[in-house]
Amino acid sequence: MRTRDLLLPLLLAPALASAQAQNPLAIPPALDLDTFELVVDEHIHQFYPGVNTATYGASAEYLGPTLIMHRGDTARVRVQNELAQITNMHWHGLQVPGEFDGGPPREIAPGDSWTATYHVKNPAGTYWYHPHPHELTAEQANKGIAGFIIVQDSAEGALPLPRTYGVDDFPVVVQDRRFLPNGNFVFGPYGDSVLVNGTPRPYLECPAQVVRLRLLNGSNARIYPLGFEDGRSFSVIASDGGLLNAPVNMDRIWLSNGERAEILVDLTGMEGDSLMLMSYGSELPQTMPGANNILWEGSILNGIDFPVLRIRVTPPTAAPITSIPATLVPVLPYDEASATRTRTKVLAGTGMVGMGMFTINGLMFDLNVINDTVLLGSTEIWEIENSSNMAHPFHIHGGSFYILTRDGMPPPAWELGAKDVVLVDAGASARVIMRFDDLTEGWPFMYHCHNLLHEDNMMMAQYIVVDGATYAPSGTAAPQPSVFPSPTSSTLTYTTDFAVQDISVLDVHGRTVLRVRGSGGTQGQVDLSTLTPGPYVLSLHGANASARMTVVRDER
Repeated sequence: MRTRDLLLPLLLAPALASAQAQNPLAIPPALDLDTFELVVDEHIHQFYPGVNTATYGASAEYLGPTLIMHRGDTARVRVQNELAQITNMHWHGLQVPGEFDGGPPREIAPGDSWTATYHVKNPAGTYWYHPHPHELTAEQANKGIAGFIIVQDSAEGALPLPRTYGVDDFPVVVQDRRFLPNGNFVFGPYGDSVLVNGTPRPYLECPAQVVRLRLLNGSNARIYPLGFEDGRSFSVIASDGGLLNAPVNMDRIWLSNGERAEILVDLTGMEGDSLMLMSYGSELPQTMPGANNILWEGSILNGIDFPVLRIRVTPPTAAPITSIPATLVPVLPYDEASATRTRTKVLAGTGMVGMGMFTINGLMFDLNVINDTVLLGSTEIWEIENSSNMAHPFHIHGGSFYILTRDGMPPPAWELGAKDVVLVDAGASARVIMRFDDLTEGWPFMYHCHNLLHEDNMMMAQYIVVDGATYAPSGTAAPQPSVFPSPTSSTLTYTTDFAVQDISVLDVHGRTVLRVRGSGGTQGQVDLSTLTPGPYVLSLHGANASARMTVVRDER
């Protein structure tokens, strides 16, 4: 095992001495209110003493308060935008109507506000909020706009679990950031410094009893294989969408971007001792962001094992939890036989962790295109196939799904609960089942890669949910422009809803490398065999319409 305790870029040498001291973990304040107020604004924050960093925050200098919501209640959150650019807010994992989901179509202009009002339908669990403006999500999240949402309900409340916030129940968001010599953030896929709740080199004082850590991967792209340095096991009690049937004993858990897990750690009898939560990056395969892949963007943290959070064990509380329950709550995945439709989502393209031309079903995101129409109340199976060169965390808005299979096999036990992010490795596949119970009514839901830079680089699509009893599409639905196969070693076939008269192929720099006449119809072929392998943009032109799609030429 290679371990480097490098949590501060060498560029910040003036602050190095003070940074080596460990810092108490910041615990965001928990708010349990009828109406939450989140003011998104610019700030200056000192992560390291004497070093100023320009940040964004939601009612805080960096990150935001934890919002406590109750299942069955109505949540009201007013978001005030004091930035100089548009923003919005997405309630990641919560099942809300499209009108209040906070996807890219929803924009809050500088100086304006938006109030989201929705019924809290999700079971008890750990969710989060973050901005989702078109092509600005990664930048705004990188500078600090995010926060936890904890949903409580009676079923979770009846269990003997730690739930005293900040005492035996702790939010833990793990992020990597890179700093310039002047203290400001570098915007990119990877960082060289680990921040937990915005704290560098953090320690957390936990009582000598069973404690609960609510883990969230809040990084732009890095994947974390988390475990303890001494190899001790812990109990996973919840994933993205709430509690599991029963605790799952593990010594390592992999979290991709946006994923959450709640774990119980038994510290009974350890008063005065300490332990270290680690990220075991040396275990990542070369296809995973965070591995030591020399062909991708670099970071001193890539491919190594590094510390995340030190836990110092203090005396137990007056009424400690000292055992872990054998069962939790009944989890009832949707019956596969109840699905009325199966859709295939192919993740394709070639590139790097922070850039590249990645697509979903051969298309890049277009705000003006609805990629799928789903009937209200229906249950569907989505088959996610990754033919790209790297792993992608696939996130669906509008609720939670259940993983049916991974590469044809049942998922691991900790993934048997409700999820909203599934990590699909290169060459791998996953089948998920989801029920669609909320109308969009003009505000579509998104599905996308949760690598924030891929998301902003158009690896996203959108769907609407309509009432089949009242929905009346105008005319016959025209096929969306598509290409097949991609990647291809020679010829691909295109299909559009207009007559194609002219075809151009552009390289990644926007230069035209091939131009041919179209078929004059809605379907035709293009020979790419003369081009060097790599990603390209296929541009189709008609008399009154056009379409652009990403394609990949390979050497097969």
